[in-house]
Amino acid sequence: MHDLSWPGSYGQENDPPCPPAEPETPRRRKSGALMLSEGEARHVRVAVRKLRRAFGSFRALSAMTGIPASALRRAANPKSSPTGTLAIRIAAAAGVAVEVLLGGKLVVTTPVIGRAA
Repeated sequence: MHDLSWPGSYGQENDPPCPPAEPETPRRRKSGALMLSEGEARHVRVAVRKLRRAFGSFRALSAMTGIPASALRRAANPKSSPTGTLAIRIAAAAGVAVEVLLGGKLVVTTPVIGRAA
């Protein structure tokens, strides 16, 4: 009669060796250097919304920053906590220093089409 429980438990002399256990990778903690204060995070969220209006869409802003449009939408959400990396990329797309962006002094002007300046 056939034994349906074969190959049974490991450790018997005729069983194949146990497969090696995969090593656990330690979880990496986020660096405190790129954490933003509440005020700075608020300024980044406002800047993302202003730049979205200036560029016309999150997709256009995404093309300029290299950040996915879905991540930019989440960053514009008032309940989000944007990162320092996002702030650096947004500042580069706006053409301003990161300090200006984090200080809340970003001024974005939308181009006027059809009127003489």
